[in-house]
Amino acid sequence: MPSFAGSLYFAGRLGRLGMVAAVFIVSGCHKKPEPPVAPVPKPTPVVTSKPSVPLPARQPGLWETRVTEQGSAGGAQILQICIDADTDRRLGILGTDLSGDTCTRRTVSLENNGSWGLLAECTMVPGVVTEYSGAITIGSDQTYDMKVRAQTTGANQLNRVTNYVVTSKRLGGCKAGQAPGDIVNDGVKMNLFDMAGVKRDRKSAGPVGDAGAATKPADDVVD
Repeated sequence: MPSFAGSLYFAGRLGRLGMVAAVFIVSGCHKKPEPPVAPVPKPTPVVTSKPSVPLPARQPGLWETRVTEQGSAGGAQILQICIDADTDRRLGILGTDLSGDTCTRRTVSLENNGSWGLLAECTMVPGVVTEYSGAITIGSDQTYDMKVRAQTTGANQLNRVTNYVVTSKRLGGCKAGQAPGDIVNDGVKMNLFDMAGVKRDRKSAGPVGDAGAATKPADDVVD
């Protein structure tokens, strides 16, 4: 059994605890009321980005495109391409191939300074993605300049960031015997549609960019 002295000790502790609790209760009664909580302001609506708009179409005809890779020891790549409306629509970001259909995400916006902002994500082969960002300055439907940054990922050793400067101008109508998609690079002539596996009726294309030129692109069949 606990001793009488021990009982007095515990009774004293309980008494002190009761007094402390009473002090807290009394002090709580005399506590100044807290100021009301200020209402939380409503969030400012998020400003949406500019909607994508189509770039002005290149005038059909023979175009000379110069592509310079910044930091490269090699010179500029100079191409001449016979373009009609269908070729123009299919051309890739740099204007040197028919990779335009591989860009699942493409945003073009007209900036305040008159240039065109470009953002694009293109999948050349499964798992390999190239992201483009840059600006295009269009002098007319006869000339344009472009500065673009390309970042490729998913290609292991080929992963890299490249900055390009592209200048392009229309030389006139396509030459006799040329068909839309015909490209001349360093004296070598090829056809972009043939390289992409797209069959077209070259005879029905006719001259491009001159008076009386065919305006309707030939039907194509993808293998």
